[in-house]
Amino acid sequence: MARKTKAEAEATRESILDCAEQVFMEKGVARASLEQIARAAGVTRGAVYWHFHNKQDILDAMLARVRAPLAEMIDDTRRGGPGLDNLKQVCVIALKKLVEDKHYFRVHYILFHRNESDQALEKHRELSDEAVSHVSRIMALPESRARLHPSLSPEQAAYVLHTQMLGIFFDWLGAPDRQPLAEMAEILVDSLFRGLLIKP
Repeated sequence: MARKTKAEAEATRESILDCAEQVFMEKGVARASLEQIARAAGVTRGAVYWHFHNKQDILDAMLARVRAPLAEMIDDTRRGGPGLDNLKQVCVIALKKLVEDKHYFRVHYILFHRNESDQALEKHRELSDEAVSHVSRIMALPESRARLHPSLSPEQAAYVLHTQMLGIFFDWLGAPDRQPLAEMAEILVDSLFRGLLIKP
């Protein structure tokens, strides 16, 4: 049999990830199997194993492909410029992406509402620690600290922002039709930041 080209292999990998999102959403991470993912993707289980070692590997890859653009934006805020303003924009974009990007929606729905497996729960904790650490460094920039409410340390401000954003994610993902999140994103984020910054 002819060997697959790099492009064909990448297309197969993306198809497996797409189908894994659907299977995880329907069954939850714990109850889903690699066999079910393979059937949904129309490939053999061996093909799934060729691209991924296990379900955790698939979950990591699903997260990586939706998080990369936001991670780059967060990194940009730490390299200089108006850190808090850029961070606010990242938060707005993250909320709008839940509505506008089907992969972003599915992956976060899985993390928040279909994550009964130990692997998914551990990944959720890992991502939370990473996010608070990133945001703490942004809050600690001199220009950020000058605007931060004096009662809050950078670490506390990062924790508050992170948990408030998580709450919005969790609540909206549970009932997406209840609130027009994309339309509300900017005012929600403005409200969060007003509680963190020195009043004008």
